[in-house]
Amino acid sequence: MKAIIRAFKKAIELDSLTHKHLITKMPENYLFMKDVEIVPLTYSEILSATMYYPVMFGVQENVVFPFAVIGINGRNLFLNDDGSWKVEVIPNVCKHYPFGVLKKNGEYSIIYDESYIISEGVRIFDDEGRETEFFSKIKLNLIELARDFNDALECSKELLEKGCLKLLNLEVDTKAGKMQFRNMLIANIENITKLQPEKLYSLNAKGYLLILHAQYLSLRNFKLFDIFVNY
Repeated sequence: MKAIIRAFKKAIELDSLTHKHLITKMPENYLFMKDVEIVPLTYSEILSATMYYPVMFGVQENVVFPFAVIGINGRNLFLNDDGSWKVEVIPNVCKHYPFGVLKKNGEYSIIYDESYIISEGVRIFDDEGRETEFFSKIKLNLIELARDFNDALECSKELLEKGCLKLLNLEVDTKAGKMQFRNMLIANIENITKLQPEKLYSLNAKGYLLILHAQYLSLRNFKLFDIFVNY
């Protein structure tokens, strides 16, 4: 699963030699997310995301992953004009921009949006190619982000293998416009009720049952789009 959001216009893998003189700083707001409609979710945030966003599971390169719908027709409906977020739950991947993580050949690497250009900032690497204190702190957070993404993938894989997810084709009509979803996955509540007790116990012990029910109910959050379109 490529954990890249539309905000990354030119994602590159960071290299201590190639980017030895790169300077950057973290954005002061989330305006870089203004045209983003969908974001991948980490495991730790799935439940909180279902409070505000429609959450579904997608398939990319034969990998199943959870994602949240935050906009429609190229407009992020959860973003104010000043770049602040309208709700308290902000997707984790947004908090690390212009940095991110990308899973490739089973391994995660750190990426950077080369289109994010600023006139002043701090260096990522020193003259010898060593990480600066600024980047070392960011890297620790990105490592945790990668682990959290991996947990989301493991969860999604198990839910699919146990028949807890089913295909969904959905067309959403809101005041912001229409949106079509093809071959998405949602909780298969009917199959879940038929699972053997030991399988249900295992899913419940891992917290997966709560995720499934919350995800299923989260589709009603499309109603928030009608509220936020002029808010």
